[in-house]
Amino acid sequence: MLGTFSILLPIFGLIAAGFISRKTKVMGATAAGELSRFVVWLALPALLFDIMANSHWSDLYLPDFISVYLIGSMSVFALVLLWRLKQGHKLADASIDSVSAAYSNAAYIGFPLLLLVFGASSHVPTTIASIIVVSVVFATAIILIEAGLQSEVSLHLKVQKVLKAVFLNPLILSPIAGVIVAAASIHLPQSIETFLKFLGNAASPAALVSLGLFLADAKVASGQSSTQSRVTPWVLTAIKLIGQPLLVAWLALGVFDMDHELAMMAILLAALPTGTGPFMLAEYYRREALVTAQTVLYSTLASLITLSVLLTFFTK
Repeated sequence: MLGTFSILLPIFGLIAAGFISRKTKVMGATAAGELSRFVVWLALPALLFDIMANSHWSDLYLPDFISVYLIGSMSVFALVLLWRLKQGHKLADASIDSVSAAYSNAAYIGFPLLLLVFGASSHVPTTIASIIVVSVVFATAIILIEAGLQSEVSLHLKVQKVLKAVFLNPLILSPIAGVIVAAASIHLPQSIETFLKFLGNAASPAALVSLGLFLADAKVASGQSSTQSRVTPWVLTAIKLIGQPLLVAWLALGVFDMDHELAMMAILLAALPTGTGPFMLAEYYRREALVTAQTVLYSTLASLITLSVLLTFFTK
């Protein structure tokens, strides 16, 4: 548990820094929104572009792992989407809840945690999981959100507007640009790489501080929320930390009969808490972000226990 806690502690610290900064008036009322815009428009696109541009695609060809993690993530996304739509939520809001339940924090927690457990052999699977999360799960959510926000009756106009909005979105445009750079074997100058690293490295810390700022302001409003909205973050947290890894475990061990160590990596990556991406989406599209913010916080806190139990089981 101490190893897991040491990896999660910086996350708690950054969220707490944002929360305390807002409560003590060090940061103003618009700080959460402004910081989240910095993440969405500058830091996160730089990170996504850098990941894709520097990916060696031949090294990432692990078909069973890709299938298991992709099916597991998208199945959770689809099931939560159907559940939230059945409850009467709009497509845009249901999509944000769905990505909250399927979006593993592979980049910020996955790399150090799996390196601690499995060593350098975990780098490629963790990279694959990160790419699936940001390029498939995240992109699907953006497409559905854009579709849900359009009100045109004409299907032709709706599709046209959705496609335009999606491909002008920096979170979609940047990884596509990165793929093009990698496919063309373009080697970026060191100065540009350094620029991207500076911006990309700021994405997770800034997003976590922004989350803390948001929670400081949202705490007052949360007392007036319905019972359903108070329960939802815990349900999404349970799906993320228990449901998704169980589904991936069944796929890896029962359906695809994967290599044991690779299967353990897939399960552990699926068991990671929700990253800040869904919160950034909610803020970017100006949707109600409280459920998403609480899911990120609750799943991160609860993962201290669930990951420790899982790691104990793995090391037996």
